[in-house]
Amino acid sequence: MDLSVKQLSEVLKIDPKVLLDKMIEAGLHQKNVNDSVTTEDKQKLLEFIRNAKTSNAVDTEIKPKTKVSKEPKRKPEPKEKISVSSLKQPSPSKKSVNINGSIKVNDLSRKLSKRGNEIIKKLLELGVNATLNDEIDQETAVLVAEEFGFNVSFEEEQSTVEDVKEYPNIELTYLDQSKPKKRHAVVTVMGHVDHGKTSLLDAIKSTNVVDGESGGITQHIAAYEVQAKSGKLTFIDTPGHEAFTAMRARGAKTTDLVILVVAANDSVKPQTIEAINHAKAANVPIIVALNKIDLEGVDLEKVKGDLAKEEIISEDWGGDVQMVPVSATTKRGISDLLEVVELEAEVLELTSPIEGHGAGVVLESQLDKSKGALATLLVQKGRLNVGDIVISGTTKGKIKTLTNSLGGLVKMAGPSTPVEALGLEECVTAGEQFFVAESEKQARALIDQRIAFEKEISNKEVMTSDNAFDLLNQEKINKLRLIIKSDVTGTNEAIINSLLKLGNEEVQIDIVNSGVGGISESDVNLALTTESQILGFNVRSDNKARDLAESKGVQIDYYSVIYDLIEDSKRRLSGLLEPIFSEKILGLAEVKEVFKSPKFGLVAGCIVNDGYVKREKPVRVLRDNVVIHQGELDSLRRFKDDVQEVQSGTECGIGIKNYLDIKPGDVIENFEQKEEKRSL
Repeated sequence: MDLSVKQLSEVLKIDPKVLLDKMIEAGLHQKNVNDSVTTEDKQKLLEFIRNAKTSNAVDTEIKPKTKVSKEPKRKPEPKEKISVSSLKQPSPSKKSVNINGSIKVNDLSRKLSKRGNEIIKKLLELGVNATLNDEIDQETAVLVAEEFGFNVSFEEEQSTVEDVKEYPNIELTYLDQSKPKKRHAVVTVMGHVDHGKTSLLDAIKSTNVVDGESGGITQHIAAYEVQAKSGKLTFIDTPGHEAFTAMRARGAKTTDLVILVVAANDSVKPQTIEAINHAKAANVPIIVALNKIDLEGVDLEKVKGDLAKEEIISEDWGGDVQMVPVSATTKRGISDLLEVVELEAEVLELTSPIEGHGAGVVLESQLDKSKGALATLLVQKGRLNVGDIVISGTTKGKIKTLTNSLGGLVKMAGPSTPVEALGLEECVTAGEQFFVAESEKQARALIDQRIAFEKEISNKEVMTSDNAFDLLNQEKINKLRLIIKSDVTGTNEAIINSLLKLGNEEVQIDIVNSGVGGISESDVNLALTTESQILGFNVRSDNKARDLAESKGVQIDYYSVIYDLIEDSKRRLSGLLEPIFSEKILGLAEVKEVFKSPKFGLVAGCIVNDGYVKREKPVRVLRDNVVIHQGELDSLRRFKDDVQEVQSGTECGIGIKNYLDIKPGDVIENFEQKEEKRSL
């Protein structure tokens, strides 16, 4: 199907003007973004880019793949230092980037102005398996940057709550920075799916959150304040399904302590190990809750042995990790667990500036139909008050209400306190930092600056010969194009990360667009333009969108359990795989004589030497064991009768459609092909 230049640019995810300029440069007829592009035009453009790529190649040396060593490496010597201002004037010859220390994959993609899946693909080539929210070490980040042709510098970056490498010129001040005060601990509950994390938290806070989750599985990060003997504790409950790897990683990076829940009847599982790795990477103490001890046949010593293999060694085995047997069902051992948590928190001597403007992290964000954007915030420094002007990412807003974990309205939240805030203008990506601005004027100025900064970074993505060649080549890959809409940002991110792991070199999932909130008319229009399907997770379409989708044949599917969404997408993707054709030779007939027929042209007088010959099956002609023709039977006769099949040892007459070069001694091979569907 022919597309316009604009539609092709949307499929390739590049600027339509840049694509049009490249097509004009290639000598094609298109002069406007609405002009039609044929398959032949695409091939000409691809050939032009291929030739340009070949002529511009000055370094023909093939570099061997670099393997990433897991051993700690010496910090590279600084090369050329750059400042934030220098990002605005990149070198025309080779781009530069500043990498100082470990970095999230998502942040690296922004620094390099590359899509997240490009960075993940490059990491896989280097032997590193990571998601967008995973953190990689500096050496690995440098290797990735150099693979994309960047010069790397190692300037020490300003350390503030806000990520200055993303948004420059952000300065935060705290009135009582010199005298931090004691704060209560933030505890993250981690573990394998269905090992009882949420049930354990339910036992601690004496409420039931499991019933409200589809399938009994936690699908959003939630934070709760709990009153313990010596004071408060804040618990963050992280989902256990593998789709939420990024959310668990984020939980570990916002916490002081980790409770690792391990079912005593199930022991260590893959996500148990994953949670351990996240906790170790965040350098936070681990307390193990050996759950489900009320079940029969549990072997606590075996579980401790399995944990020891992962370097989590119990105190009674000579290690430094406290392991507490508990039962979330009977609440046995819960008080012991809380005492251990309080003791560990006391040893950590946790402090934070308590006066001044608040700052922290967004744990979750969702769109409420009646209220608007709601964000679950964890305050880490200072105070967050009703009426404060808050900035997060490129979104701002004045806090209208703050709701604590018990559902009560509060006027202020201090360090380690989770609150649901109403007032942000839009939903914010889970994991974003937030902070309080001095005034509305300052907030507007900073938001404008951030938007301009992001636009500048985006404008650097000029279509070079290399990436245009790659993009057009991707058209050869069958793609399942999806638009994802979900209720909260954390789930949206987890769904996308899971879907992008599907596919292979033949078929891929292309996330055309994603967002939080209901499915709108604009989503359906985008699906029409890009030939996409729409998946809604815990959201629905409005009436206009539903009517438009039905009239235009746009597929919309709704889900409330992430497993179903992923499995359905996998099945759809498998349907795009080219089928496998298995071949079976039915029989061989040797040509003895050739006769002329007024009706069929040349007819070969044959004898079937092996198997049988069937009329509706295709044939090949072999001469000296070499295939010289493949086609269809025009006639199959026994004497004067038309027949459907001739068995071995029988003479017959065979006419081959549109083939007149048959000779005595040729062999006619009759065969059939079976189509077999493939799956990922």
